Amino acid sequence: MQMLAEIYSILLGMMPIAQEFYLFCFFCLGFFVFRTQAVRRLLLCGSCFLPGFGTPDSFGKHKGIETPSSCSWCSIEQLRSDFAHRRYEQVLEGWAKLEKYSGEALTLVVSALLALGRPEDIGLFVAKAAANLPHLRATLHETIACIAAAPALSVPRPHIAAALRDIFENARDKLDGRAVEALLVAFAQHDDEQRVGVLLRSLTARGEAATAEALADLVQSFVMCKNLDAALGYLEQALSAVATPACTAAAIVGSTAGAAAAALHDAATAVARMATAVDNEGLEDVPERSRNEGSSCSTRSRAWDVLELLEATSSTAAAPMEAVVVLLEFAARRPRCPDFALASRAEQLLRRWAGPRAFLPAGAYDALVRVHATCDGSQDKAFACFDELATLGESGSKSPTEGSLVGMLSVCADSKNADLAEHVLSWASNRGRCTLPVFAAAGKVLAASKKPAELCAAYEALEQQGSGPELDDAAYGQLIRCAVQAGRLELARRLFRESENPDAQNSASLIRACGQEGDVSQALTLLNDLHSRGEADVTAFNTALDVAVSVGDEQAVEKIFQEMKASDRLDAVSFNILLKQFVGANNAAERSSALLAEMRSQGVRPNVATYNSLLGGSLSVGDFARAWQIIDEMEAGPGLDAYTLSILFKSYKSRRREMDIVSFDRALALLEKYSIRVDEVLVNAALEACFGLRDSERLSNTLATMRRRGWTLPKQAGMHTYGTLIKAYGMTRQLNMAWKLWEEATCKRGMVPSEQMYSQMIDVLVCNGRLEDALGLFEEMKATHGANGFSSQGFAVAYAMVVRGFAQRKECARSLEFYEEMKAGGVKVGLVVFNTLIDACSRVGDMSSAARLFRDMVGAECVPDIITYSTLIKGYCVRGEVDEALELFSLMRKKGIKPDAIVFNSLLDGCAKKQMPELCEQVIRDMVEAGVMPSNHSASILIKLYGRCRDVQAAFRVMEELPRKYGFKPNAAVYTCLMATCSANGRFDLALDLRTRMAKAGVPRDEKTYSTLLRGALRAGSAEGCASLLRAALEEMEGGGAPRRLLDEDLVQSALALMQKKRAWLDHGRDLFERLRASGVAVRSPAATGGTNGGVGAGADAGNPAGAKQHLYGGCNREFKDMRASHQGQHHHEAGAADPWDD
Repeated sequence: MQMLAEIYSILLGMMPIAQEFYLFCFFCLGFFVFRTQAVRRLLLCGSCFLPGFGTPDSFGKHKGIETPSSCSWCSIEQLRSDFAHRRYEQVLEGWAKLEKYSGEALTLVVSALLALGRPEDIGLFVAKAAANLPHLRATLHETIACIAAAPALSVPRPHIAAALRDIFENARDKLDGRAVEALLVAFAQHDDEQRVGVLLRSLTARGEAATAEALADLVQSFVMCKNLDAALGYLEQALSAVATPACTAAAIVGSTAGAAAAALHDAATAVARMATAVDNEGLEDVPERSRNEGSSCSTRSRAWDVLELLEATSSTAAAPMEAVVVLLEFAARRPRCPDFALASRAEQLLRRWAGPRAFLPAGAYDALVRVHATCDGSQDKAFACFDELATLGESGSKSPTEGSLVGMLSVCADSKNADLAEHVLSWASNRGRCTLPVFAAAGKVLAASKKPAELCAAYEALEQQGSGPELDDAAYGQLIRCAVQAGRLELARRLFRESENPDAQNSASLIRACGQEGDVSQALTLLNDLHSRGEADVTAFNTALDVAVSVGDEQAVEKIFQEMKASDRLDAVSFNILLKQFVGANNAAERSSALLAEMRSQGVRPNVATYNSLLGGSLSVGDFARAWQIIDEMEAGPGLDAYTLSILFKSYKSRRREMDIVSFDRALALLEKYSIRVDEVLVNAALEACFGLRDSERLSNTLATMRRRGWTLPKQAGMHTYGTLIKAYGMTRQLNMAWKLWEEATCKRGMVPSEQMYSQMIDVLVCNGRLEDALGLFEEMKATHGANGFSSQGFAVAYAMVVRGFAQRKECARSLEFYEEMKAGGVKVGLVVFNTLIDACSRVGDMSSAARLFRDMVGAECVPDIITYSTLIKGYCVRGEVDEALELFSLMRKKGIKPDAIVFNSLLDGCAKKQMPELCEQVIRDMVEAGVMPSNHSASILIKLYGRCRDVQAAFRVMEELPRKYGFKPNAAVYTCLMATCSANGRFDLALDLRTRMAKAGVPRDEKTYSTLLRGALRAGSAEGCASLLRAALEEMEGGGAPRRLLDEDLVQSALALMQKKRAWLDHGRDLFERLRASGVAVRSPAATGGTNGGVGAGADAGNPAGAKQHLYGGCNREFKDMRASHQGQHHHEAGAADPWDD
């Protein structure tokens, strides 16, 4: 028994140790069991949460993803199928049931979250997935690349950016080097320089470096975003990295040096193309900062930034020659304004990279020849570069190509560089490369340089070599003209005989060449020679007739005409030529009618050109009625063409008569009715006619019509066309298009803007609120055209525009500064500028300066007009200086200037504000005597006067008598002024009666009407009045017709608060509150802000299933809106109390 007791006590002592041992054993067993795949699947069926988000509550429930109800497993194939069929919710559910987690599955889930519009969930999901499933980290770069390419799924770009930022914030530390590079490129595609910099610094801190391909991708991405500064910065890093000896160990990890160099070459070329604005997107997409830094030829081009960056590249292996060729093309693209300095530096860089014995790229030689073929270029340099290009071609290259040769010769044509053209033509002839385009281009140069003999000699040399091109009609015509000009008539005749189409082209060319020099006798000799040999056709006779008419030789005209009648060579063209001599003559109409009768008697039907001649004759003498009759005859007959409408539009301008809207619309309708092909002349004429209408909507429609008719700006458009289009886009508020045209004309085309074009662009900038840009352009104008002073008309207009800009911004002092500058520079100050300055001073109450300007105006012999006097009188009246206004009014009448309604109403308002009823009545009498009838404006001023004098009866007399006496119907403004008068004088009952009278009189009530009445009811503390007004307004708003805004939300809120304060909420407020909300008026229940009827506001949101969420996200906005409404309501009441008649 004792032994049993000892054993028992031993077991009791061992029991704690055994318990701990058993617990340890069970813990180890559970650890291994629960890590088995079978047990994990069993547990997963019970919880079904997304790995990577911990628990269902942390992702599924909180984020709205439903947990699966069964433990069926999902394969990657099922996940792909759900995603392909846009079952994105099932994709999210399938992640929790996947048999195997892979990078593809992760990418599908992330894409599903994007497609569902939940980018804010992606960063946390990726972070936890990478933490719980480490094998997925190696595939994160694919996931990020998929996010960046999400536009293929029609995902909004802001969602993609939000997803990338979420990964940056929550999963940055889980990314490996490839994933970081993918994120770098993605951020660059969204122009996020800040995060790109952070990621690059994080790579450096980890002892890693971005690969050269990644840096090149960064550059390309920033180029796509039009961020030239960032692209240049990272291109510099990439080039430096490749040029570093240790680049293979640091920057080019995982890539070959050749691939890195190729990627950087492409990136550098893309940057160069963007900097020179020659990419397909054009100047419109160049960012504002780039445009401001290079807005004209006189400013530094961004191409210099690219060139200086490339010059710093020391490695010839990484030398991006194609980028430098792009810069050379930019320098050569402006034949009248080439950038010689840029071309020289670019050539030096290419030769340094290529070495002393190597050739440059063919494109570089091409551009260099075109640069130095211009007027200011180096002739020797042009010859040397062409010879190098020719040597390169002999070494096996196909350079120079036909297009290259034609391009060089085209530049020679602009600069009349006949020597280089002959050199190029000689080389092409000797090498058998003288094709027809090359010969034609060289012929234009020699013809423009007045070297017809050289062209004839070159052609004969080609014939002797047997390598001459097969000429077309245009080339034959050019050679015939040159042969005639050189006195080589035998060659001209031979070429005429060889021509395939002598009847249509070359006979006219042979004779017209004589006409260009005014040699009628030589033209007649050629015509008689052709006629004697039986080769004179209708075209030859018409050309000779045109020569005689152009010179004004009436005897020759009659002789040729009689020969044409005798030989039956008359056609419509013949009579059209004859009609030209009648334009502008005293008896033009009679002679034209007689000729038209003879035309019909000869069996020749008038064509469009015939009617155009008649139309021009009628419009030249201002017979617009006859012109429209001719248009009607053309519609019934041969129809119209572009020249018809051009004549019509231009005639209104030339006769200084603005085209009325009906005539303009009719002319524009003809354009579309007859499918007329639009040309540059027609566009200019139509737009200039439309300017006189001062109708921006009609102007926009005109531009759209021109585009619909297929018109685009020609490459060789003149400066006048650019100026007209800039003005049109400025008037229609399309400033970006105006800037694009300015950049194209000044930089791409190399034009030096005229004073008129500068002033036009300055006017556009001022009218569109860009005064700072206008000032910058004005300074550029001074530097370009100010060498001989600023006294020209162009500078006068530019100064006027700048002064008007400051006046519009009420910067009177700056306006006066420019006025003093105009006087110091000898610029003539015109009437418009004086009136603008006087108006600017009057608006800010500086009447002393306005008076000084008036005296300067008289001293400069600039006669003040009605605008001058009305502006000064109004300024004095606003200041309360009625005596000065009346004195100026008397002076105005002594000068014989008849006052208008603006002057009388300004005087009336000034007297009313001084509370001078007798003087106001005198102004009314003077107004009537001057033939200016009082209007609603006059009645409103008088009602305000009597309201200030607290004479409600007199105010009603004005309302009753003035409209009846002078024949006008009171409008809403008159009624509103009288309502304000009644309310301010304690007669709110009369104000309410006026609303009823308005309804009976058919005068529509507007928001100001009800606002005035509500202020009166609030001032009177009338809850019943507020309720009545709100009901009336709601009935109008809820009635038929277009919806109208009649109630100010702040005043309505104040009215509801008054009802609650007066304990009228249950009787009126609750029903009105519901109706107001239903009508779209954004008001709140007064109880929601702590009123006595608690629960009303709380019940407003009852039953809202998303109430908590709305409270969370909408509370701050509502609170801010309440504060703003309260402040604005207080402001309205204070303003009303100060002077209710000014509302």
